[in-house]
Amino acid sequence: MNKRSRFQNYFPILYYLGEFFVILFSTEIMLYWTFTSWSGLNYIFISFWFLVSILFRSHVLGRGIKNRKLVKSTFESLFFFSGSVAILNMLFFNMLFQLLTIAIAVALFYFLMLTYRLFVNFVLGRYRAFGGNILNCMIVGVNSHGLDLYNEILKYPELGYRANGIFGFKKRPAKKSLDFPFLGKLMNLSEDIYKRYDVVFFSEKLPIDIQSYILSKAEKYNLKANVIPELVDHDFNNFFISKIESVPYININKLPLDGIFNQFLKRSFDIVFALLINIFFISWMIPIFGLLIKISSKGPVFFIQNREGYKGSYFKCYKFRTMVVNSEADLKWADDNDKRLTRIGKFLRLTAMDEMPQFINVLFGDMSVVGPRPHPINLNKEYESKLIGFNKRHRFKPGITGLAQTKGYSGYISELRDMSDRIKMDIFYFKNWSIVLDFKIVLMTILKMITNLNLESRI
Repeated sequence: MNKRSRFQNYFPILYYLGEFFVILFSTEIMLYWTFTSWSGLNYIFISFWFLVSILFRSHVLGRGIKNRKLVKSTFESLFFFSGSVAILNMLFFNMLFQLLTIAIAVALFYFLMLTYRLFVNFVLGRYRAFGGNILNCMIVGVNSHGLDLYNEILKYPELGYRANGIFGFKKRPAKKSLDFPFLGKLMNLSEDIYKRYDVVFFSEKLPIDIQSYILSKAEKYNLKANVIPELVDHDFNNFFISKIESVPYININKLPLDGIFNQFLKRSFDIVFALLINIFFISWMIPIFGLLIKISSKGPVFFIQNREGYKGSYFKCYKFRTMVVNSEADLKWADDNDKRLTRIGKFLRLTAMDEMPQFINVLFGDMSVVGPRPHPINLNKEYESKLIGFNKRHRFKPGITGLAQTKGYSGYISELRDMSDRIKMDIFYFKNWSIVLDFKIVLMTILKMITNLNLESRI
């Protein structure tokens, strides 16, 4: 796991933990001043605060978030929270306190929460300025757009963007006009160059065919693609999506899971759900199924195979072994009637219980509970050149189950259309992701497993 992904995984947890301690400390001070004891209401109010914070998105501390905007959003959520608590108290609880005591407690809460958020925003800025949580930017376009963005990135290192120069596309600029590092013509460079970057910015001034070329490469290598638009008086009109200081850009392939809060939400669900499955199911499945697998044929309990995951990285995927040990495991695509299947293996495969050890992969961070199924590497190599947009499915972590599987697009691939339909479902899932959709897919998967189990018991 790289440095950036560790930051994305752990920072939200640490941030919310810090905010929890701030509100806990404020609550304790208020209880002390009002001579009251801790009760269940305090838990309700603390949970309500986090709900309000999420509703107003005042918890968002992204790149380029100005302190003025942070103060405004924090005060909006604080005022709404305080007003709501006051109304609920008058309607249902009727707790009486001295006005001075309430004023001091509220002022303390406001001060601590605002100070904490400003401090975290400041620390993030310093951390990025010194090289942490950075995004390596590929800037394409030797024109005012590219040059302005490059200069802004140099000017504001605390935003966490880094660029080592500008790429051209056709002719090399004259030496006397080179007041920036020219990195060469993109067409003449190895495609490995794209693997060094996290995001690509290109100018709207570039010809359409060149923009299409850059976008195709961004999709192939799972880079976030942004076009810098030609806007009139953009400093006075907020009709662009985002900007780096004074340079606006439009993100043209942003997905719900690009948001750090959504990533945190999904990862939290993965950890909690995987822990429960490992404790209550995997703990007894491994010894029981392991014994049956050993009795059925010689070989290991687990089938461990390299699969392609997040942004094309490889990881070791765990499954219960369902076949006799053979030399074609990485070459031949299996179906439910494969002669290599053992008796217990066929049962595990038909009920999809052979995939259960992948909840260990979820805890390791290689997989998610819900997402595109990870294919064997050879299968991916075969289809990535045949299907446009195939590599889009690797933009995020693969899953144990997915939308494609619940809709019947799983199992043996007999023709190109089978894989094409599966890819369409995977891309649709990413474009329409929500935590509710994940819950729905998990529920549909469980129902499908129960149905398969009933059918298998009748055979």
